[in-house]
Amino acid sequence: MANGYGGSGGSGGSSGSTGSGGSTGSVGYGNSMGSMGSMEEDYTNGFVKTKDGVRAPGGFHYMPNGKLMSDADHIAANGYIEKNIKNIEIDYSDIAPSGGIKDIKIHGDEGFIFSVEVYEGSRASYYNFKSKTWSSSVYKQNKIHGVTGNNVLSITFPAQSSLKTFTINVYAETAENIKTKHKGYAEFKNEDGSININKSDGSDSDIVTKILYQDVIKTLSLSCIAPSLYSSSQDTVNGTVSNSNRIIIDGDATDASKVQIGDRVTGTGILAAVHALVTKINPDGDNTHEIEISVADSIADDEVITFTPPFNGLVPHEGVSTSGVQPINVVSGSSGKYKFSLSLKDNNTGRALSIQREPTIEDLCFVSRVNFDAAPLPIPGEDITSDDYYRWPISNIANLNEGNTLDPKRNPAQGGQYITPSSVIRNYKTTKTLSIISNDNKYYTDFNEYTVPDVSINGVDPAGNIATTVDRNGRVTAKKGNLTFNAKQGALLASDTSVRIIARGAKAIKQATGMGVQLTVDKINTLQNQVSTNTSSATSASTTIPVDEARHIVVGATIRGLGINPAVANPTVVSKAASGGAINIIASSAQTLEDNTTLFFDGYYPAVTITGIIEISNMPIGDTLLYFDVERFLGCQ
Repeated sequence: MANGYGGSGGSGGSSGSTGSGGSTGSVGYGNSMGSMGSMEEDYTNGFVKTKDGVRAPGGFHYMPNGKLMSDADHIAANGYIEKNIKNIEIDYSDIAPSGGIKDIKIHGDEGFIFSVEVYEGSRASYYNFKSKTWSSSVYKQNKIHGVTGNNVLSITFPAQSSLKTFTINVYAETAENIKTKHKGYAEFKNEDGSININKSDGSDSDIVTKILYQDVIKTLSLSCIAPSLYSSSQDTVNGTVSNSNRIIIDGDATDASKVQIGDRVTGTGILAAVHALVTKINPDGDNTHEIEISVADSIADDEVITFTPPFNGLVPHEGVSTSGVQPINVVSGSSGKYKFSLSLKDNNTGRALSIQREPTIEDLCFVSRVNFDAAPLPIPGEDITSDDYYRWPISNIANLNEGNTLDPKRNPAQGGQYITPSSVIRNYKTTKTLSIISNDNKYYTDFNEYTVPDVSINGVDPAGNIATTVDRNGRVTAKKGNLTFNAKQGALLASDTSVRIIARGAKAIKQATGMGVQLTVDKINTLQNQVSTNTSSATSASTTIPVDEARHIVVGATIRGLGINPAVANPTVVSKAASGGAINIIASSAQTLEDNTTLFFDGYYPAVTITGIIEISNMPIGDTLLYFDVERFLGCQ
């Protein structure tokens, strides 16, 4: 049997020939075999309704031999030809607030038939595919003939100033002898048990529904954080200090969460008037309660002193200051490259910044806040009388992952930190050793030892809880569970709120936010930030140099200027009498200088600017903050 193809409006071709004159919509096949009943007919692309310019009566179609046949009789005798809609392809990222175009790609068997309906909200307006406009008039693009099996329809969205929801309904249609259906339904459920319409596939009915959103612009903000070197702590002087740079405190000075080298020491007595920095901890190796400071002083017994880390005045800073934060406007779900310029300064009196290296993507982080339950959850075999525990129930484990860092900040209200330094979320695994009888020797029985897993607990454990909240894309936003850390945490962590969990680097940020991120830093700019001042009087072979302003002159800075002794390499600042103002500074070597000589202090800057490009993919549906962890690439003195 040989078949000729005929298009609507053209005649069925002779054997093997192609019909002509067909219009979009209905096509048929001519057949060179005999009359009805003795031939095999092929109407896989619909009936032939027009032949030689003559339209068949309603309910009839032309046979290949030119005769008319009832559509109903044909279907009764031969049934319907079934076609399938195989896939509906849409970019589900949000539509920009300014509007835009989205394509709907509908794939199916050749010759399938479908309709499409698009409306906003609760059918407030419909999209007219012909006029490409939106109106309140109900509109459906009816019975489209997918001749090739691949159809693309475009929707033009107008600008909006608020969140809009658009529903797309794709209908499987029946026309003439072609019956179209969707492939079988494959349901996708979010973690909270709700159905994710866009991730579900197919349908057990004649309709498939998809949802698009058009949202207001979102803000990706770049800021800074100094996780362990921002919050201050306090302790009490143990024994009167008389014109000495050694101080004994009640607490353990070797506890990094209590005090660290570089902390500024202040109190209500004389310490309030000097610029004293911690230079050594346990300086003689015989007393873990002793510290050494940069200047000698006199301090009363039992005086409360404050240890202020070097980045305490950093601007901007997570949770404290938004001044100088770099905002970037991004459409949720979108991707792109964006230039940024982030300026940092330290407003802590007497401090300045130094550059250790340029930051990388591993220095960028995302911060989550969690609340701890009232009691820890001991691991099997753990001492339940202990004050420290590995595992803790928390309010929300959503998007937290192994390797995230537990908040290392100090807590002055508790007299020190109860979070163990360098703690991260970590899977807990232990092993045990067993023995097996060995009969290798016929004269005596031996035992062979082997190791097997014992206790295994995930660092992030939902403990049987399901998600209680997901966002409109199905991403989990609330889920109770347990966190286990690589080190035991103090019991005072119980019931603590808004504890930071820090996700560093591209992989961890994507796990925490769903957003891919890459970073290219052009440079850290220090232009126009040179620290300089003038001498307020002449000096003669003296290490004491009076200056007009010492606010950003820091210990360790290199001194240069007219009159600085060239025979002594790199004289530096050893100490200064106060944090700022017209005071004396102490140099590392004696200098002879004239009055009003301009001196420059290198290596430290009042402010620095980080410039570069951040590349993101799949911007979250909410405003998002990322932070440069300055402790990893900047110094502060």
